[in-house]
Amino acid sequence: MLWREKLCLTVALNILFWSAYFFLSRHALFRPHPLLMTWLDDWAGFQPYPWAWIYESNFLLVGVLPWLIISHEELWRCVAGFILLAVVSFAIFVLFPVASPRPTDLGTNPFMLLIAHADGPLNAFPSLHASTLIYTLALAKRLFGRRLNPILFAALLVWSSLILLGTLATKQHYAIDLLAGGLIGWAADWAVWRNGSRAAIAVANTRRNNDVAAQPG
Repeated sequence: MLWREKLCLTVALNILFWSAYFFLSRHALFRPHPLLMTWLDDWAGFQPYPWAWIYESNFLLVGVLPWLIISHEELWRCVAGFILLAVVSFAIFVLFPVASPRPTDLGTNPFMLLIAHADGPLNAFPSLHASTLIYTLALAKRLFGRRLNPILFAALLVWSSLILLGTLATKQHYAIDLLAGGLIGWAADWAVWRNGSRAAIAVANTRRNNDVAAQPG
């Protein structure tokens, strides 16, 4: 449903998002700030295999769920939250640039080398992986509520946890980046949904889509 709107928004948002992201990942407008390594960062180590693949699977999870939206109201709330999340993150990238702890010697893993080639050393804090993951999980609960199979939701949580661990094991992020990103993702979801009821939105749009409201009896 709404595939034209979703397609147009997907193309437009990706062009704007990645243009800004790639520029800021290689151009610090202010002096980059160092962050301290925690025990969690040390424990994760640097393990490109298999974590580089798991790290990148974030795009599959985050990219698919918005296509399950069924109403304009839900779609625009989702887009508004993503824009809010991105604007706040990019503002921090500009004002408080932080380079990732990624080592200079990346070994021979081809996928890790590809990630490093595509992704500049900056944009570590806050973690967009963490913010989009938390935002997506919150969206899943908003869209499906109690109808979301507990086993499926548990699987999503496990998958998300592995992705977050992958951000540490590939040294794309510090542990503190994940906390900051997660908070931004949660706050963006809360901000765009605090004045709306998903149940009411779903019922209204289901009636409109099926022309139930216009049918006598």
